[in-house]
Amino acid sequence: MSLAGPLPVLALGTALLFAVPTVALAQAELQTWLNPTLGKLMPRSDYKLTYFPGQPVDGQGGDLRILEHNFSLTLPLFQSTTDEWSVSGKVRLEDIDTRAILPDTGERFPGELWDVRVGASYRHRFDSGWTAGASVTVGSASDKPFASVDEMIVRAVGMVRVPQGDRNAWLFSLIYASDQDFLGGVPIPGIAYLYSPSDRFTAVIGFPFSSIEWKPIEGLTLDAEYFPLRRVRARATYQILPPLRIYAGFDWDNDRYYRADRQNKGDQLFYYEKRLTVGARFDLRHVGVELSGGYLFDRFFFEGEGYSDRHDNRLDVGSGPFVAAKVSVRF
Repeated sequence: MSLAGPLPVLALGTALLFAVPTVALAQAELQTWLNPTLGKLMPRSDYKLTYFPGQPVDGQGGDLRILEHNFSLTLPLFQSTTDEWSVSGKVRLEDIDTRAILPDTGERFPGELWDVRVGASYRHRFDSGWTAGASVTVGSASDKPFASVDEMIVRAVGMVRVPQGDRNAWLFSLIYASDQDFLGGVPIPGIAYLYSPSDRFTAVIGFPFSSIEWKPIEGLTLDAEYFPLRRVRARATYQILPPLRIYAGFDWDNDRYYRADRQNKGDQLFYYEKRLTVGARFDLRHVGVELSGGYLFDRFFFEGEGYSDRHDNRLDVGSGPFVAAKVSVRF
């Protein structure tokens, strides 16, 4: 049995874990986790630094600047051709410089927002060719992480890949997230079909995600994904040389946190943005370096139980540029 290329598997993994939503694992780790070939995990670590220059906060006469640190680590504990165990950890810090206040409650906007997570994954390949796996993540996304049980989150994903011939497959999933604003706390079943008639075209169609990848010419990859409820990713990547790639893309994304001093324990502090990105990545066997930048727009924070509360405690932040640098190590 063969897999219909690594990128379709990557799209599946990203969609499933973002649908929860989470960014608990880097893309290469998601690809590894879902690839039906077991026993080839590599320990890896990533660090990314992103700078968002100060932009005005609507109606408050000040601005808001963010320096974002993102670190992740994945370690295999045991692996063979039929079984894999691994653990992972992630820390993200939003270092925020602003004098803004939350307009409805009059509280000062947090100076730091943390997202700290640890997780474990297991995969098994059956004699029939089926592959099954599960992942559990525990953490805290808050201005004061782990301040109490009310700031903690639990997420879990279970998946089964059922091959259909050499290139296609059915993908079944069950997703749970304690902090999901859409049916939060309720396990959500999913089903999708991976269709890949050639190495140049792959589509994953189903619920809770869809994606498409097309390679119209040698070296150029076009891909797009939709993740419920409001996550969109589209990217064009061109490989100049085997280790060097350039890309341009569009993302509509969001993050969420539990403020420790919030008045309603069910509320989360949401951040929404859209971004245009260009970048370049240089990869050797053990080290990768990526530089990127672009333009952010349609940016806003709000505090509530879901998107329907987007006018509560809302801060609109001006559009502007950003720059980022990332280093990846595989050992």
